[in-house]
Amino acid sequence: MTKTKSAIPRSSRTMDISSRHPTKGQSAGGEYSTTSKLKRAGGSLVLTVPAAARDMLGLTEGQEMVVSVKGRQVIAEPVSVAAKPIKVRQPKYTLDELLEGYESGVPLSAEEKAWADAPPVGNEVW
Repeated sequence: MTKTKSAIPRSSRTMDISSRHPTKGQSAGGEYSTTSKLKRAGGSLVLTVPAAARDMLGLTEGQEMVVSVKGRQVIAEPVSVAAKPIKVRQPKYTLDELLEGYESGVPLSAEEKAWADAPPVGNEVW
């Protein structure tokens, strides 16, 4: 007789740390401790998160982490969606810089007039 795996996909399994038996390196209170070697990746060092820790915290590949240093401790915490700052692109030029040299009373050149009067080429809506 062979054992079969659970029909629930791994990504949707949840773990109640307090009710399951501790695994290697894990205490009954939900704490986890093990060792992991740093590996070089380009100019950085990569720390592998062991599967047990990943499962305990519900981490997924590609998830953003906040990395902090307090004394001699390195702390990595998942970025929460609500706390993630909104990135706003800073303009390269000010409005005054863009309008510098513009004169509103000057008539359009032949090229500018042809461009302004040209019919739509694609799906533009005017």
